[in-house]
Amino acid sequence: MKNTLIGLCIFFVGLAFYILTLRGVYGNIKGSEIKNNLDQGAKPFELSPERGRFILTLSLAESNSFALTKELADAAYPDVGYYQGRFYIYFPPGVSLLALPFYHLGKQYNLSQVTAYLAVSFFATLALILLFKIGREIFKLSLWLSLLPPIIFAFASTSWSYAVTLYQHHITTFLILLSFYSVWRYGLRSRFSWIWAGVVWLSYGYSLLVDYPNAILMLPVMVYFFLTALKIHKGKTEVRLDLRLSIVTTSILFVVAVGLHAFYNQVNFGSWKRVSGSLVGYKTIKEKNLLKQKNSEKLTTAEQAKRSVVRFFAEEKLPTGFSILLFSRDRGFFLYSPIFILALLGIYKIRKKIDLKIGTLLGIIGVNLFLYSSWGDPWGGWAYGPRYLIPSMAILSLFISFWFANLKHKLLGKLVILPLFVYSAAIALLGALTTNQIPPKVEADYLKMKYNFLLSLDYLISQRSGSFLYNEYFSRFYDLQQYYLMILLSVIFLFCVVLFVLPMFAKNES
Repeated sequence: MKNTLIGLCIFFVGLAFYILTLRGVYGNIKGSEIKNNLDQGAKPFELSPERGRFILTLSLAESNSFALTKELADAAYPDVGYYQGRFYIYFPPGVSLLALPFYHLGKQYNLSQVTAYLAVSFFATLALILLFKIGREIFKLSLWLSLLPPIIFAFASTSWSYAVTLYQHHITTFLILLSFYSVWRYGLRSRFSWIWAGVVWLSYGYSLLVDYPNAILMLPVMVYFFLTALKIHKGKTEVRLDLRLSIVTTSILFVVAVGLHAFYNQVNFGSWKRVSGSLVGYKTIKEKNLLKQKNSEKLTTAEQAKRSVVRFFAEEKLPTGFSILLFSRDRGFFLYSPIFILALLGIYKIRKKIDLKIGTLLGIIGVNLFLYSSWGDPWGGWAYGPRYLIPSMAILSLFISFWFANLKHKLLGKLVILPLFVYSAAIALLGALTTNQIPPKVEADYLKMKYNFLLSLDYLISQRSGSFLYNEYFSRFYDLQQYYLMILLSVIFLFCVVLFVLPMFAKNES
């Protein structure tokens, strides 16, 4: 009961801070309005990933169609593919489908875009609860140590910028944490453990609709799932392995999810195995003027054959991608969020205690880093921080608590973590409150622009915010710097309560 109440507090506090920085404008947005100043910096459609996903939600809500009209395709440009006279966004439809009920709810109050974005904040907040439950129930951390991961992940990482807009990363993180927690519950072998097995399969199946690389990103959890389902019987002369029947029977949920995805591909793209990201680009069609030429369909089919999603990955890109994601001046993980240096110390502290659960978490981090270091665009386009590493940020926040739990001098640790939290939270809030439209250094140098959070600082100074609540209400009473400081000081106060006050009431430290 106590943990449930704390979980509810985490939900409402986390959602409250996310709503304070939620991106949006008043009104039920039409396709014709999206390219009318709403795609500029500090606007809700400043970048194409959020724009494209919202446009699909808009098309589903207003036209009941995955295919986009020419007007919507122009608004979603350039992340639009073309197939046999129809336009589709490049992204899988999972995020847009989850945003659809939120869109309909907000439409009644002339807030369809704001509430569509709120869908991501909702799932991001659920992920915070899962982080608390994983720390508290699986790793048996004390109450205050279990509260550190959700606070650090929510407010001291650049994930904050992507919890207030329509990206896939927080939904992916939620599904990874949910499946990991469900595997652990399944391993307890209770009477209803088959339900948890079903949750794992369903999470894995739906994750493919959210983002195609999730098929690889969630593999460590699925290996953990399989090993948990194995039972070893040692005899005198032989060893017998038994696989629990429930892992097989509940896999029907995964088959159904994948089958529906294959059906979606078949109906829209002519093949069950063809995904939207492999379609010939609307940008290519425009540049080569293919639609106005004779035999236009043959020409677009020829361009289609040249595309392959797999080509975006290459091993030779690993060293460069690794450096960009972790240490660069434009996207470096430890530049934006140095508090996670303590997570590395946490991994070192428990290096001799690594079991299947901790090994799975380390495996997710390793796969996440390897996958996107080999990606053709490790910068994530124009983005605030290393957005591809958001799932790893959630897991690494747990290792910060592991570092604390194995620390002899707790007071010294608190004096170390506090300034790191303040710096990391200040950077995280800066992006969440202003803009994610930060160019990579290679482009910024050519455009003579700043290329990291210093550009967001310029937005703060010039009073340019993407926050719906600030622009609509709080701007009447406070300037943007005051609003920023009020939120930041509130977050720091919350962190100090957990760090210094709660341990005084704890019966034990670990």
